[in-house]
Amino acid sequence: MLESKQQSDLLRSPTASEMRFPESILVSIVWISCCSAQIYAQPAAVDNSDPLLVPPPAPTAASVPQAITTAENGNQQEAAPSVLEAPRTDLKDYEFVQSGRPLFSNSQTEYPTLEWGGFLQLDTGWIIQDQATVDAVGKVNTETGLRRVRLRASGNVSKATSYVIDLDFAASGHPSFRDVAVIFSDAKFVDHVEAGYFKQPFGMDAESSGRELLFMERQLPFAFAPFRQTGLRGFGTFPDENGTYAFSAYKTPTDSYGVSSGNNGGWAFATRETVLLVNNDDVLVHLGGGYSFGNPANNRVRYAVQPGFFVTDPSDNSATGIPAFVDTGNIPTDNFHLFNLELASQYGPFRTQAEYRWSIVNRPKMAPVNFSGGYFQAGLLLTGESAVYNRKRGIFSGVIPDEEFGDCGFGALELTAGWAIIDLNDLDIQGGRMQTLTFGLNWYLNSFARVIFNMIPVKLDAPTVGRADSLVLSGRLQLEF
Repeated sequence: MLESKQQSDLLRSPTASEMRFPESILVSIVWISCCSAQIYAQPAAVDNSDPLLVPPPAPTAASVPQAITTAENGNQQEAAPSVLEAPRTDLKDYEFVQSGRPLFSNSQTEYPTLEWGGFLQLDTGWIIQDQATVDAVGKVNTETGLRRVRLRASGNVSKATSYVIDLDFAASGHPSFRDVAVIFSDAKFVDHVEAGYFKQPFGMDAESSGRELLFMERQLPFAFAPFRQTGLRGFGTFPDENGTYAFSAYKTPTDSYGVSSGNNGGWAFATRETVLLVNNDDVLVHLGGGYSFGNPANNRVRYAVQPGFFVTDPSDNSATGIPAFVDTGNIPTDNFHLFNLELASQYGPFRTQAEYRWSIVNRPKMAPVNFSGGYFQAGLLLTGESAVYNRKRGIFSGVIPDEEFGDCGFGALELTAGWAIIDLNDLDIQGGRMQTLTFGLNWYLNSFARVIFNMIPVKLDAPTVGRADSLVLSGRLQLEF
């Protein structure tokens, strides 16, 4: 990610080292426009004593607010959060940072600011199938491709107002929205209020970014999560940052462009709370829970999931790729209830995370159906580091190697293992039942580059063929910028 730089003199042409696409285009246009306006207004030589033409002093560390929280320090409040995370700075926690450079260098204030960042993931994998799996889901081909190509712009338009626009250029071959929102801080009853298209507060794995996951993909019960929808959310932390709270109202279902349509209902509610039961230098214990209720506008619900690997965006039903191994199909729905319990811990280089999730779907003139799933996963850093726990979001959010790869350094190595189950069978709905074991290796070359290997034995109980077994082998190269 880009770091804030000192504002330059308007009359000095930007150097090649300062020009970065796409900021270089913006800076060039602003520089030419400003210089043209000055030449038109003052054909004579420029008087550098004019205070309007003297570049403002560079902001100091003391003058630029840094933290996401709005706790007061004397009479001065800290700035609103930038939704784009800053580089991680320690092994226990890191904060959102108000960063970026002013859009106009002749501005009398430091706003608005603009920050560019993103990440990309290149995946490859194949599935070894027995005949029963082929009969149940069809023959699955080897896949190699870009899982995510994310480009994000974020910043602040005022001290208490920030924004984010996050696009994925790998989704179904065209750009799709991922997070597009405005955040208002210094709210009266909550720390922050967010409006737009964003991840709903439900589940520890769902709250984690795709670049922060222990494995290549989220575990099987992720199929139940409401995930990204258009809505309004309040969120913040408890005193001393010993827990988090979040609650939202959202429209459902919402497509990848943030649009929800339908003639009936369409409103839903979600909430997630977490607390740190133990938090010291060596031991961390996290407990959390979540709930969501919804009345879908299209009067149907569908749960489906792949076995831990896919490249093609699964939201594109017309695309070819790894099929869903379990799938309820469309269920006529009046409303649904979602429940989630989460437990996580960390002891030095060893961390664990587990969740149990279930859904109750109330159907018109029919008995309700119940589905459930859970997972447990663990990671052990062989090189002795500890994973970063983000106290403001209630998640694990990456690893900072003690030594970066190169110049005799090797980076950090983490052994991973996990188990997951999902059951989509109840009454007349027979979507299947699946279990997976995951064994993996994470190689953190530095704070921004990572290589992942996963091996996933899959046990499927399909309604058409019964027991079916397969093996997924996959890998990923991930780079943040």
